[in-house]
Amino acid sequence: MSGFIAVLWLTDPVPAPQTPAITILTNAAVSDASSLMAAVQTAGLRGSPDVKGSIEEIKRLDNGRVSIKGWVADTTASGSPVTVIAFAGGNHVLTTVTKGSRADVAKTLGLAEASAANMSFQGVFACRPGERIIVIAVTSGAAYSQFRSLACP
Repeated sequence: MSGFIAVLWLTDPVPAPQTPAITILTNAAVSDASSLMAAVQTAGLRGSPDVKGSIEEIKRLDNGRVSIKGWVADTTASGSPVTVIAFAGGNHVLTTVTKGSRADVAKTLGLAEASAANMSFQGVFACRPGERIIVIAVTSGAAYSQFRSLACP
């Protein structure tokens, strides 16, 4: 029973904080590096090498939807959740928050065990095959980092 509850807890969508910066980003049209830079500047965010992450899996679920999984950490904030925002074809398609431990990643990054608490993220969104996907991570301290560029499978 506890395993079932743990799976539900890890897969339950986490509502993202509705800060002004998050609202500005989710209302922006982001299709390339220039439009991303305009959106993050308007939102008052600053790029940071302290925000590290990886998209570990993106796979097609059906004709219209894909799932994405990965991890992200703010290496300066012990275990603080990070908001992950995705755009596909220029449109905002996903906002989620990290939830779930990644002790392996914390160890690799040389972080304290407490930092592992909120590193995992996952979500489902719509995109067409080949469509460009832009994914960024935003911290509560107004820092952000962009993940590598992807194409929708």
